[in-house]
Amino acid sequence: MRLIGIECEQEVEGSTGWTVVNTAHIASVFEFDGKVVVTLSNGNVLVTKFTDVNHATDYIQRASSHSFTGTET
Repeated sequence: MRLIGIECEQEVEGSTGWTVVNTAHIASVFEFDGKVVVTLSNGNVLVTKFTDVNHATDYIQRASSHSFTGTET
């Protein structure tokens, strides 16, 4: 499993900001109404801040994996 962070304008739930995505669950990347959209296998739709599909796919392929910084007890 490879997790990456994607900055979004909005999600299905209406939240904004960064979303951590399992790259194996990306179903499609496309442009719609001037926005780059990423759909996931669970049905979620991410409206990203990418400027075009080529930049989005390049980032998805090259991005460093997200790492968690541990937990506090």
